[in-house]
Amino acid sequence: EFALTKIEESDIKDDSGTEPVTEDEADPEDLEVFYPTHQWQTLHPGQAVPAGSHVRLNLQTGEREAKLAGGENGKSDVREEKRKKRLGKMDIDSNSFTSQELKKALAKMKESEKTERMAREEEVRKKFRPIEELKEEFEKLNVKLETDYEIMVKLIGKFNSSASTLDEKVAALYDLEYYVHQVDNAKDFLSLGGLQLVINGLNSTEATLKEHAAFVLGAALSSNPKVQIEAIEAGALQKLLVILATEQPLAVKKK
Repeated sequence: EFALTKIEESDIKDDSGTEPVTEDEADPEDLEVFYPTHQWQTLHPGQAVPAGSHVRLNLQTGEREAKLAGGENGKSDVREEKRKKRLGKMDIDSNSFTSQELKKALAKMKESEKTERMAREEEVRKKFRPIEELKEEFEKLNVKLETDYEIMVKLIGKFNSSASTLDEKVAALYDLEYYVHQVDNAKDFLSLGGLQLVINGLNSTEATLKEHAAFVLGAALSSNPKVQIEAIEAGALQKLLVILATEQPLAVKKK
């Protein structure tokens, strides 16, 4: 608790009627720091009290006293210890903290955070190998990482090749169905002339080619408006409707 007393002008004049000369206010950087404990201690004039301390006016002695807050359960000691660790090694026994000392403490904190971050990044790098290194090792093993686009180019080429057998063409259509389920891959399929491939498959006299061509078309159309529009304009949907309207094997109609 604090007790405020109003001082009249006559009270601050000496016997000669003149006001006493006061010293200049102390520089906040040079204030003497009061180090509170869990016991009440006398607070002397000019001492800076750390934030969070309990301050009271002793009505018996007329002096101000201060102590640490929450000292009964020892939590303040823990907080103080953590604060010291954050600030690093500082001259905490000095009578005052200057701005330079505080700047140094902050610099140490930033440097510590930077070091910890670099250590974490290094730990991550140790756990995961860079993609360039993996590619080099795959190349040594004659294994090449291919994109979906590159794979679809090969599958379309295999289907269109006159040297491919019926089973190879069916396998190419089967694999293409897997890739065109993805929206972006279906758009790439269009740009690679995939619709014409599907139409050729639907026009085939081989029932298995018709079946798997319809399979690919259905996968590409699924939730893909761009492919749906292109299929209508290219006549692929009309061709599919014709197949459904004519006598076809049950497996083809199911597709």
